[in-house]
Amino acid sequence: MTGPALAPPRGFRDILPLEARELRAIERSVGETFALHGYVPLEPPVVEHASSTLPVRADRLIRFLDRDGALVVLRPDVTTAVARLVAQRYATASGALRLAYFGAVFREEPAMLGAERQHDQAGVELVGVSGLVADAEVLALLAETLARCGLTRATIEVGHLGLVRRLLAGLDAGATDEVLAALRAGRVVEALARAGAGGLDGPSLTRARHVLAARGGMPADADLPETAELAETIALARELYPGDGSDGPYVANVGLLPDLPYYTGIVFEALSEGVRYPVAAGGRYDELLLSFGTPRPAIGFAIPVPRLHLALYQSGWRVADERPLVTLRPSRDVRAALRVARALRAKGIAVALGDVAEHAGLELVPLEVVDERTVRDASGRRTPVDLVAARLAG
Repeated sequence: MTGPALAPPRGFRDILPLEARELRAIERSVGETFALHGYVPLEPPVVEHASSTLPVRADRLIRFLDRDGALVVLRPDVTTAVARLVAQRYATASGALRLAYFGAVFREEPAMLGAERQHDQAGVELVGVSGLVADAEVLALLAETLARCGLTRATIEVGHLGLVRRLLAGLDAGATDEVLAALRAGRVVEALARAGAGGLDGPSLTRARHVLAARGGMPADADLPETAELAETIALARELYPGDGSDGPYVANVGLLPDLPYYTGIVFEALSEGVRYPVAAGGRYDELLLSFGTPRPAIGFAIPVPRLHLALYQSGWRVADERPLVTLRPSRDVRAALRVARALRAKGIAVALGDVAEHAGLELVPLEVVDERTVRDASGRRTPVDLVAARLAG
């Protein structure tokens, strides 16, 4: 008979109080920003039926049979769960749905990588609205959310999947998929080579090479309608949220394709110096809800919270100053100490009775209770409880 397990399963981890406090601070900032733009929270279940609509490869799903004999998965992607929810719960709704979430996603990872199989994800979905203004709204919301969290120097690269598909219009479906897979992996040179091998003619290949190389600037091909859409979307996003600079954080990158395959139009990723992977990604996915039987345009983004946390920490961010934690120790009268604790908490001050072994990085203020009106600090100085409360609450 073996003893109890001393660690969580591979890919899952304990989050200790200091990190948990930082993550909750990020959650508050994210949620407040979403709410300012009219996005309301929802919570799909963490378990969904396994189906062909899931955008993640089967070998990356954490699957199991429930007691009903159904094959279910731990949620690998919230956007798909929201699409299913909208199709089921809002099938006859008219107008825009502005939905926000903050919750866990689960994906299988190879054991040798030591990667996490669970992490928090935050995001929004704007469902039922198409057009450049809607695209700009979500793009600007991402920029503002990152800035309000404290990541003021992120770069948001913006592309257009429709433009890429137009450039590859001379290829058959199989060759197109190969080129798109290379672009999703960031291998532009390989993508162009595959396009040439797949039969893209010389002039089309030259145009594709020119347009895909236009990172940081707008392609000059005025006869491509998606080019104008991309430029106007970025311009509108700057009107909504210009950021610190005159041009804002937005950079055109036509060769950009995020990992998930359901995008159809504008796509974007947020990058931060020192973080290997994007701290956010999103785009338009007008065909996803059709797979659930409810055709409706949609656009959104997702923020892998651990990556945002890492980017914030590397930029020098720390949780904003919070009120300290008072540790209260009675000298003689326990009842007096309880009354002092009650009085301080009534002023919004955190109080722990006695010593603490973990304070999550909060400043500690040790006090000894002399009587229900007076406390003594670590230096031995006596101070009225009301004065202590006023100082700490201020």
